[in-house]
Amino acid sequence: MRAPFLPLTLALLLLAPPAFCQQNDDDTYLSRSGLKSKQELVKQEPTTKEEIVKTAERSAPPKEGLLGRLLNDITINTSRGPIIPFPIADSNKDLGPSFGIMPVIALKKKASGDIKSVMVPSVTYNAHLRTTLTYRYYMFPDSLRYLIFRASLSERVERELMFYYYTPRLMHTGIRFGVEAQHWITGKPSFYGYGIDSKASSRANYSLETTGEEVTLDLPLYGNLYFDFDNSLSVKRAGEGPVNDDEITALFPADYAAASEYRTFHTNQFALVYDDTDHPSLPRIGTYASASVLYSNKKLGSDYEFRTYAFQVKHYYNYKDENHYVTAVHYLLQFQRGDTLPFYAMPQLGESTGLRMAGDGRFTDRGKFVFNIEERITLSRTPLYKFISETEIAPFLDVGTVFPKLSAFRARDLKYGPGISARLVIRPQLVVTVDFAYGSEGSNAIIHVGYPF
Repeated sequence: MRAPFLPLTLALLLLAPPAFCQQNDDDTYLSRSGLKSKQELVKQEPTTKEEIVKTAERSAPPKEGLLGRLLNDITINTSRGPIIPFPIADSNKDLGPSFGIMPVIALKKKASGDIKSVMVPSVTYNAHLRTTLTYRYYMFPDSLRYLIFRASLSERVERELMFYYYTPRLMHTGIRFGVEAQHWITGKPSFYGYGIDSKASSRANYSLETTGEEVTLDLPLYGNLYFDFDNSLSVKRAGEGPVNDDEITALFPADYAAASEYRTFHTNQFALVYDDTDHPSLPRIGTYASASVLYSNKKLGSDYEFRTYAFQVKHYYNYKDENHYVTAVHYLLQFQRGDTLPFYAMPQLGESTGLRMAGDGRFTDRGKFVFNIEERITLSRTPLYKFISETEIAPFLDVGTVFPKLSAFRARDLKYGPGISARLVIRPQLVVTVDFAYGSEGSNAIIHVGYPF
């Protein structure tokens, strides 16, 4: 099913802040927010990263523009903060289009005028899920800590109950700490079989249920070097999806039989991370590199024994240090060893996992390689108090493949997916994206929150 074209203005609907969970975790990030006056631009060529970042932030004064005027027209101003009733339009290869409305309600502190919390209720309709009601609440006790609560219920299949808390200064130290508890059922993914040669015609939609918790600790070692620890305990199972009942049981009876039983996953992940980017969620310059191993052991309560190794690099080049053109590059190599897992727990390549032209779960195997490159071009800026900081377009190229083992990796198996993104950047934490991609899997239109990398 080809997704319909979605205009940029409809992307505003997804101001649904999963990306708020990327709050600034360093005072240097906070000190870099806000634009400077034009007079401050008269200075010598920047030579250090800090100077480059500051120059980028001063590169142009805010502009109202058409988007700013549109937001002003639809905003309802109240004594406690603005309300913006965004329309919703979303689409993907399995569920098709969804439509609805989502008011974004910002509550301000009386003394400072800063936003202390955001409420985002919504109602949507999809032919397969039917009506879905969602409530999102984001609270910011101070400039560093935050709390997220989200609840959602569809007439068919989908539901969610989630709580998340994060602080970058655990007990007044430099340790970053996050904890999440969640019960979640999604009907979006599909299974096509294993390997890069799996057929698109074998698509079988399914639902995935997850109940569990996750705790993360990030420990600073030296300079930009960190040691990250992640512990997760969850129970998962696959069920029949909202699209074409019994489809997955007919196409993949053995795989579905194993995946449909409740399974316990208790994993621990250790990572060594180098990070000198200027922002944790909206980077414009710098490098992020990590090497990690995730392990699961039956003696610790898991139903499987396996290890997942991952090596990742992200690099951001700011052309002429002006913040108008940012070249973003991403590499990821991931592979598993040990027990064979249910298909939903194996490395996947699709629209949310590195290959935007394809549906979620399009390619599944024991390992995968992903390369992405895009040119993020800033078009305009509007005042921060109206939520939108910048508008951006980004032509991109996604390249990726999956394989059963490292020695089976073949360059001829790579899949290519060019496309273009239209984005609304809401600094300091959020970006809303509409992606249009095409390739051997046909075309795809995706609306999501956050940069792809």
